[in-house]
Amino acid sequence: MAAAPRPSARSWLRLIPIGAGDPVLRTATMARNDADRKADLRQIVTYLMLFRVGVATLLLFSVVAVALSLDATLDSLSGSFGRFVSSLLATTYVASIAYALTLKRIRNPARFAYVQLAVDLTLITLLVHATGGAQSAYTFLFLIDVVAAALLPKRFAVLSVAAAAAILMVGISLAGYFRLVPPISGQTLFPWELSHQELLVRLVVFLAGLAAVGALGVNLSTQTRKAGEQIVRHQQLAGDLASLHQNTIRCLSSGLVTTTLDGTVTTINEAACEILGIGAGAAVGQPLAERIPGLYSVLNEAGPVGSVRRHEVDAVRPDGSPRRLGVSATPLSDHTGQVTGRVIHFQDLTELRRMELQVQRAERLASIGRLAAGIAHEIRNPLASISGSVEILRTLPGADADTRQLIDIAVREVERLDRLIRSLLEYARPRGEERQRLDLSELVTEICKAFDQEKRPQGVHLVVETDPGVGVDGASGQLRQVLWNLLRNAADAMPGGGTVRVIVERQEMTGGAIEAVLSVTDTGVGIPQDGLDRIFEPFYSTKPDGTGLGLATVARIIEDHRGTIGTESEPGRGTTFELRFPAVDLA
Repeated sequence: MAAAPRPSARSWLRLIPIGAGDPVLRTATMARNDADRKADLRQIVTYLMLFRVGVATLLLFSVVAVALSLDATLDSLSGSFGRFVSSLLATTYVASIAYALTLKRIRNPARFAYVQLAVDLTLITLLVHATGGAQSAYTFLFLIDVVAAALLPKRFAVLSVAAAAAILMVGISLAGYFRLVPPISGQTLFPWELSHQELLVRLVVFLAGLAAVGALGVNLSTQTRKAGEQIVRHQQLAGDLASLHQNTIRCLSSGLVTTTLDGTVTTINEAACEILGIGAGAAVGQPLAERIPGLYSVLNEAGPVGSVRRHEVDAVRPDGSPRRLGVSATPLSDHTGQVTGRVIHFQDLTELRRMELQVQRAERLASIGRLAAGIAHEIRNPLASISGSVEILRTLPGADADTRQLIDIAVREVERLDRLIRSLLEYARPRGEERQRLDLSELVTEICKAFDQEKRPQGVHLVVETDPGVGVDGASGQLRQVLWNLLRNAADAMPGGGTVRVIVERQEMTGGAIEAVLSVTDTGVGIPQDGLDRIFEPFYSTKPDGTGLGLATVARIIEDHRGTIGTESEPGRGTTFELRFPAVDLA
């Protein structure tokens, strides 16, 4: 005797989650959807119970209203017929309460719903018999139960309930008409009061209405089932598409961020978090300008609906390290076509730009080296002649003190020029030396001990930290020259004293490659920012008496060893040189 609003299509199957294309996840999804369908059936049963209580309450009020219209004192309700009707309504209330108490423990909500409909049909049959059989005003309650059956997912639910309603209606009407079932005490309308023709007409009208409602219910149930199956297919496709979308975004090696028009981050992928050095939770809801300050000047030039094809901007990680990003941006629109934000795609170009600078520097140094070698060769020959001539002049008789002083100045300058030429030739053509596997830790420890005993200035403290067994393939003499130059420069950068820290370690890089890392850090005066890009150029020096060939030679040797050299410096706080070589196994 109940019907209820039909739940929305989403109640038949929840949206398949991301990753539904995976067989394991698909099995888990099917189990979860089965649980969802049972929950939805419980919701339908709940609607039936609530509607049943509502109909019973409406009938109760209608009985009271009829009694009041016939008897102002409601004496008719205290009679046997009134008690019978009241007991039917009371049974409906009690049954609904029992259904509600047992609903959570029911494993098969659909079967439970059929039990309720069977009870409803029984109570409706009794009510129809008590109110005149075929001439009862409550035969419409059979139709309501047929409509309620259309809510259930079983294919033949509507037909089963309609057939049961037809059998019960015809059976109770004929049984009452032929007095096979006794009337209720106090009953005022009797089934046998109808003529044969009236009985036949009422039954035919009822069955026709029941057939029409049943046909509509079957059609409604069929269409709903087809719609549910179609939703299942579409949601499976949507789940697979969403899985593909998420996997594609996750596998991107470049950053992808969506923002509102004011620049607030709405979504961010893992690569973007890694590039910017932040977590997704900390980024969402925050202005992107905090990490990429130069981005908004580029976006403002393009306007809210303009696209940015390719620009390079600087970003700052939380640890203070800068990043060079190649950025593109496109407008983000909603389903109406209105621009609601931007999709920002960027790549980390820091290493690429560093490599480009290294290549440019290597090409520049190579050309300078070739030029320097030619010049040094051309200068050295006349320089030897000048040196020999000056030495002969020193031995000539009759030279006074002023002459000998001038000759000494000339000799000193020739010697200084010769040292410069030797350094220049050493830079241009490093001496050949056989490569071999070296224990970088032992080599560095040995050189640091020698420097500490022979060349360490007063007030300079040397700290050495090495991992054991860090192997490289290199030339021992050239690597000694590299470290000696770095230690000497570090000591010169601390005229008032300080600490030089030398660290040797193995590091595993992205992709599994192992590198040997040698770093030399001082606490000296540092290098100005505008000089960091030039410190490896020949003849550039920050020291008054420097030739500017020491670090240039270091860079040349590191390049010959297939290594890289990086520099970090902050004026007033010191400088770090980090050398990286391909690591080898010493065993």
